[in-house]
Amino acid sequence: MSTKQLLAEIERGINALQKARALCLKSDAAAPKATAAKTAKVTRVQVKKVASGVSDESRAKIAAAQQKRWAKIRRTKKKAAKAALVVPAAE
Repeated sequence: MSTKQLLAEIERGINALQKARALCLKSDAAAPKATAAKTAKVTRVQVKKVASGVSDESRAKIAAAQQKRWAKIRRTKKKAAKAALVVPAAE
């Protein structure tokens, strides 16, 4: 590719980019401006809490069972870590 051809290709690219820029600027100018209703601050309304279907006693039982499950998992992880540390003696 000669220098003239290369320069012509670059010019075409520049022209295409300038056209695209002009279109973008035109679409930004045509975009509707934000109205006061759209930019107004949203206020939060407190919602009454609805009683859940689980009693406090049941919730405590569930929490205890979950803690028991996690304790079991932690124990097995500790045992596995200790087993990995023990290196068999070379004979």
